[in-house]
Amino acid sequence: MTSRRFLGFAACGLAALAPNFAAEAKDKKDKTEESQFPAAAAQLEGATKLAPLRPWNIDFSENRCRLSRLFGTEDEPHLIFFEQAAPRGRFGLTFAGAELGRFERTSDLALGAERDEPIARLDHYYHGDVIGIGPAIIISDYNIGRFAPVSEEGDKTPRLTKAGVDLDEAATIERFVLKKDDKVVSFETGDMMPAFRALNVCTSDLLRSWGLDPEKHEAYRWPVWTNRKSVSQRIAREYPRDALNRRETGVFRMRVIVEADGTMSECFLEASTENERLDSPACRQMRRAKFEPARDAQGQPMRSFYATSISYSLQ
Repeated sequence: MTSRRFLGFAACGLAALAPNFAAEAKDKKDKTEESQFPAAAAQLEGATKLAPLRPWNIDFSENRCRLSRLFGTEDEPHLIFFEQAAPRGRFGLTFAGAELGRFERTSDLALGAERDEPIARLDHYYHGDVIGIGPAIIISDYNIGRFAPVSEEGDKTPRLTKAGVDLDEAATIERFVLKKDDKVVSFETGDMMPAFRALNVCTSDLLRSWGLDPEKHEAYRWPVWTNRKSVSQRIAREYPRDALNRRETGVFRMRVIVEADGTMSECFLEASTENERLDSPACRQMRRAKFEPARDAQGQPMRSFYATSISYSLQ
C-alpha cells in the first residue's frame, strides 16, 4: 500500500509541472533529431570538419572511373574517392586519413550526405589503409537518390532508369559525415552536382569504349541476373586458400556485357582494395550466369552491361 500511495503522490506532485516538462522533452528530442542530419551533425561540439585541400580529380581509366579529392592540411591530408566500374546510381566510396583512426575499432558506424536525409547506419563497410594517407573506411556499394531494383508491385521487373549518378540528388549534398556516438568527421565537399556530373561523363565514355550506345542508356531497363544466388554461392565457396589463411579481405568491381539475347559475352574484374593473394574466381563462375536482357524505352531487348561489387570478408 505504501508503494502505491507513493506512486500516486508522485503523479499528483508532477502534474503541475507536466506542461513544462513535456515542452523541455520535446525541445530536447527536436534537437537530437536535428543533429542526425549532416549539416547539424557537422556543427556538434568536438566534430572534425575537413576543408578541401585540392580540386576534384578524375581518373579516366579503361575500365574504371575514380573521382577523388584531398581534404585537411598539407601536413595531415585526408582523402575521399568515389569509384565506378560502370555507369550506375551506386558507387564505391572510400574515406582515408588520420581522423579516420577514430573509427578504427568501430563496428557500428553511420554516414550522412543528402541534406534532407538523416544520417543512417552503414550495414557493410571495411577498415583498411590507403598508402601515404592513413586509416580508411571502405564502403563497397553506396547509393544516393533513386535506386529501384524491383517495381512498386514487388515483381522482378526493373523500372526505366538512367545510367549514372542521380544529379538531382547530388545537388542536395554539401558534405559527407561519418558519425559514431559523439565522434563526427565531416568532409566539407560543397555542392556535389558538378563533381558527379563529371563522373557521369567518364562512365558514359566507358559505355562507348565497350561498344555500347550511351543514348539508349538514357532510359532503359537493366538486365536481370536470374540465377544470381547459385552463381554467387559458387564464387563465395572459391575463396582463395592463400587469402583465407592470411584472413585477407577485399572488394572487387565486376562488369559483364549482356547481349540482347541474354548471354554474357565478356567479364571484367578489378580490385578496389590492395590485396596480396586475393584473386577472385568471379569471372570464371560468371560463365554460368543467366540474364534477362536489358530493354530500351520501347521495351525491345538491347545490348547492355551488368555491374556489381564483390566483397570478401571473414566473420
